[in-house]
Amino acid sequence: MSFSDGCSNSEAKLVLRPIVSLTETLPKKVLEPIVMEAMLRHRFLRDVAELRLTEVHDELPSCEAVGSARLAFIRAMIECHTQQACLSTLLDVLGYVPDMPAEPE
Repeated sequence: MSFSDGCSNSEAKLVLRPIVSLTETLPKKVLEPIVMEAMLRHRFLRDVAELRLTEVHDELPSCEAVGSARLAFIRAMIECHTQQACLSTLLDVLGYVPDMPAEPE
């Protein structure tokens, strides 16, 4: 199955309508902490995915089998990208990117 619409340079933006419906009438001062929490959650999920990728590189390569580390990485990336779609929708509803504390190095 192909998801291409024939336009090589276009990307459809995913908007989660249930998230919009739940949040579009909230005051900005109520929505902003929800968005900030989603941003922190995304950072956490990104870090988990990076750890899983390290585990994939540490796992012995196999020609045919998909190892448990690779499956864990795939699951982590699915969760991270799913949450990113939610975060993007929340940011669209909020209308701006809230100031966040810097990530520790």
